[in-house]
Amino acid sequence: MPYKEKLSGQWRAQVTINGKKYRHRCQTKKEAMEWEREEKDRLLHPEKYRSTTNTVSLHDWATAYLDFSQDRHSEGTYKEKRLAFSQLFKFHDAMGAVIDFEGKDALAFLSLANSASGGNTANKRRKNLCAAWEWGVKYLGLPERNPFKIAPRFAEVREERVIPTLEDFWKVYEKTTTSQDKLMLFMYLQTGARKDELFRLEWKDIDLKSKRVSLSCKKNKVGEWETHSLPIGDDLIDMLDKHRRTTGLLGHVFMVCTPEGKWVPYSERRKWMPSLCKRAGVKPFGLHGIRHLFASILASNPRVPLVEIQKMLRHGSIATTQRYIHSLQDGSREALDALPGLIQGDVSEADFGNIEGRKAAR
Repeated sequence: MPYKEKLSGQWRAQVTINGKKYRHRCQTKKEAMEWEREEKDRLLHPEKYRSTTNTVSLHDWATAYLDFSQDRHSEGTYKEKRLAFSQLFKFHDAMGAVIDFEGKDALAFLSLANSASGGNTANKRRKNLCAAWEWGVKYLGLPERNPFKIAPRFAEVREERVIPTLEDFWKVYEKTTTSQDKLMLFMYLQTGARKDELFRLEWKDIDLKSKRVSLSCKKNKVGEWETHSLPIGDDLIDMLDKHRRTTGLLGHVFMVCTPEGKWVPYSERRKWMPSLCKRAGVKPFGLHGIRHLFASILASNPRVPLVEIQKMLRHGSIATTQRYIHSLQDGSREALDALPGLIQGDVSEADFGNIEGRKAAR
């Protein structure tokens, strides 16, 4: 029987067959009841749907699932899933029937990915294609025996995420060559933003008067956009106010000029941080490492309760926040008290992230 979720307000349909529960979110109670009837019939009478499955090609399955993913998931997740299918169809005929695709085919494909790119890549493709097949079982009548789930996981080389010290962060900051790059790095430190959140940030998301910024991401299971408003400090406000003269009429805050002379928002900056870290002579860290550093700084202040850190990181669960918290390394604590005013005093128009001004503010 359908029921309404308290938090999301959405209707949840559910069917129990042989002790196994199948659930699906719906917009209305009527839709939920229809789904329950159809799903129960499909599960109890699979022979009625086998003829349909025979006509479904791998390409049909991929197209339908990617359309679903594009609406439901973040851009990065969608691209990752699309790449998995692209690699699969280099290995196997896309027009082949899904009913003919077996566990041995999935294992051969994933083994090839493991040999070429390692266990991390193979397991990532296994995860995405496994989820796609499960979706196909529900909505396209694919065989319930998931060939990608049968295939075993491969051994991975796990690299520990590097959490920079504030000292290393400022060394990297000093190696930036443009005011926009200084602003971007400082904003990551001050807001704990995820990488894509600043890439898609628009000027309408920033309220300089109330000193707040709205960050949006897709992190929930139903693929809805979540927007959170965060307070920002005077230093960041000053930098944004000056940068608005550069990109204020372009919509997005952070823009890059293409070889054709067109200004577009960033979609990725893969080589940016490795290059800066190399020039600064520090152990390489990424933009998400700065987010962990942000959490560490907050956690190091006994006056900031864990629930407030959870709000600043925009986590749905406080357990996730606890996993983010790391102890700062020796030599970083001196910078903690200075963090709110690291960029103060006179700042030039040409470079509002002037390091001398930052040091003087200490």
